[in-house]
Amino acid sequence: MIQRLPKGTFPNFFPEEYIVAGVCEGTKRYEFLLMTRNSGGVCPKCGYASKRVHGHQDRLVRDLPILGKGVVLNITQTKYFCDNEECEAEIFTESNELVGRHGQFTKRCREYMLKVATHMSGEAAAKILAYQGIRVTGDTLLNMMREAGAKYEAQVGKNIGVDDWSYRKGEKYGTLICDLDTHEIIEVLEGRDSETFKKWLIAHPGVEIVSRDRSSEYASAVKAANPETVQIADRFHITKNLLEALEETLKGYLPEAIQIPVPSSGRAKGTEATAEKAEADVGGQSEANVPPDDERSAIVPMPVDVNENEMPAVKKTQKRRKGS
Repeated sequence: MIQRLPKGTFPNFFPEEYIVAGVCEGTKRYEFLLMTRNSGGVCPKCGYASKRVHGHQDRLVRDLPILGKGVVLNITQTKYFCDNEECEAEIFTESNELVGRHGQFTKRCREYMLKVATHMSGEAAAKILAYQGIRVTGDTLLNMMREAGAKYEAQVGKNIGVDDWSYRKGEKYGTLICDLDTHEIIEVLEGRDSETFKKWLIAHPGVEIVSRDRSSEYASAVKAANPETVQIADRFHITKNLLEALEETLKGYLPEAIQIPVPSSGRAKGTEATAEKAEADVGGQSEANVPPDDERSAIVPMPVDVNENEMPAVKKTQKRRKGS
């Protein structure tokens, strides 16, 4: 059953506190004119509710695209006085789940762009978003990712893996910590010394298992922070240890060098004998199969490059010569 919607309502598109006052469609974008329904706001500094209106401001915010066309929201926001005398903010602007106090994009559009940008480079993500109707530069996406990364707080599990990595080989190194259960990066530390990793472990006492390489720096850091933490080798170094142990074991059973004799003449004696025997057999067969003198003239040598289509003509020539 199709339900006719009242004029100015767009369910699930915009929050209930906004009413759509108008819609304009262009060749490349849609523009929605939104007006607030609220009669008051909450101060973001102190949380004090206020209904005393200071004024209004128009704000352009980009939203998720519709059918490949960009969407721009022209929002009329209300400014209020903060009646709390102890608050630093005298005037504040209303904010909600659709838009924040700052920024050129809605919250849902920003989240979508971050999801795309985390799977590829900034420039590649900007090209894909432009094809979908969202105009943004690669530098803006990188700044958004840095801002989101600063607010991100990873959950540290009981099982972690640690290894060093290089910003630039031979000059600057860091320490990478990941969760062994979720395979997500938890922290990136500056430097790969034991003191840096020890401070991190002391700040996260819930770690029970640490998978590491054979570095003594990480081993001493784990032992100093919590001696009861179990230390295990990662898969790469377990395999490396196994190969080294196998190599040392085989050295006791195999000689250091294995010499393979090579004949000085280039051919083995057995090979020469076999070749001479084959030549003799071929010679005997050729003498036994020599035809009589009166039949030799009837033999026509077959060209090497004769085609199959020419074979019947050659056979006819042979028969004519035999008849003559």
